[in-house]
Amino acid sequence: MKALVRVAALILACGMSANVLADTGKQITAQAGIDEGGLILGAHFNVTDTANEAYGGYARVYSKDKERGQPTIFAVGASFTGRVRAGIFEYYLTPGFGLMHHTLEQSELLFGPSLAYGLHAELDKLVSLGVENAKLYSWVGEYKGLIKDSFLVQVRFNI
Repeated sequence: MKALVRVAALILACGMSANVLADTGKQITAQAGIDEGGLILGAHFNVTDTANEAYGGYARVYSKDKERGQPTIFAVGASFTGRVRAGIFEYYLTPGFGLMHHTLEQSELLFGPSLAYGLHAELDKLVSLGVENAKLYSWVGEYKGLIKDSFLVQVRFNI
């Protein structure tokens, strides 16, 4: 039992002290997920400002399922990312604003805030895997309030 505790403590210490995150300044993230409407595909581009801050933009496409009342949504916007690093893990919160082209019966152009939070695990200096919860809100147009709440898996590339 003592050996197991020592191994666990050693792994935790190595994970907390290892910093393999590449501060190259730019990241591109490919995202994919599934919700009530079907497939979600997205991308996020970030430029590092400081070790804990970045800014960038996002684009996502949400599939339509007319039977379930789920619209096609194309969303683009700008965002700011605050992040905290702990070993090979990076936790982040990303508020932003953007436009959404919402199509169910008719097309609507919506504008509002977005919010994403998630976790990345660094595989090496260039690639990391992660999960994200992304929310899109609308302030104008026929649809107001929470428009989409999605769960995405992602691969981030440092360039």
